[in-house]
Amino acid sequence: TDEEGTTSSAKLSIKEPEALAAQIIENKPTANDNSKDGKAKVDVAGGSPPFAISWDSGEKGIEAKELSVGNHNVTITDDNGCNVVVDFETKKKILPSLTLAKIRKGQTIKMEQLLFEADSTRITPVSVPVLDELYDFMIENTSVVIEVGGHTNNVPPPAFCDQLSSARAKSVADYIVQKGIDPKRVFFKGYGKRKPIASNKSKEGRKKNQRVELKILSI
Repeated sequence: TDEEGTTSSAKLSIKEPEALAAQIIENKPTANDNSKDGKAKVDVAGGSPPFAISWDSGEKGIEAKELSVGNHNVTITDDNGCNVVVDFETKKKILPSLTLAKIRKGQTIKMEQLLFEADSTRITPVSVPVLDELYDFMIENTSVVIEVGGHTNNVPPPAFCDQLSSARAKSVADYIVQKGIDPKRVFFKGYGKRKPIASNKSKEGRKKNQRVELKILSI
């Protein structure tokens, strides 16, 4: 009470909750067109917890583990009844043979959809999905040791082919090591033009020969 007998009161500042928002932070492909082993994880921000999270696959919680190839969505509802729907797509693996059940010691697997800039070790952005597939495989199978092998066609001089193939293989190895794979599990080697898999007489053949392969050293 002040001197005039009136009552003064402090105004309380009540912070309004942030708007409910969500995003997919992990999206892993299925083994093939017919399997339901795709995985996704959602991150929720704002809103009023607790949250009810429902995937169109029928799963509940922040992670889904039984997704098929195609378009999906997840619905998040907070304690006030506000909801948000996130749409996403589950794709199939680029390297379906890169699974523990299918690989064998000594096997080589071509890294499809792995592209470099011309005469460069710089990996193009479109190649990130196949690199991440390799990283996920190595994370999930901690006993596997691989060699990343680089190969070229027969057009450049031998010394350049050796240097380029080795440097490109190293770029792939460095990518997964920098993400956290033990470097003792990842070797690299440049084979230059020594191991063609097609004729170098055609453009198509030379394109096939210029590649990166994974060799399974131990399981």
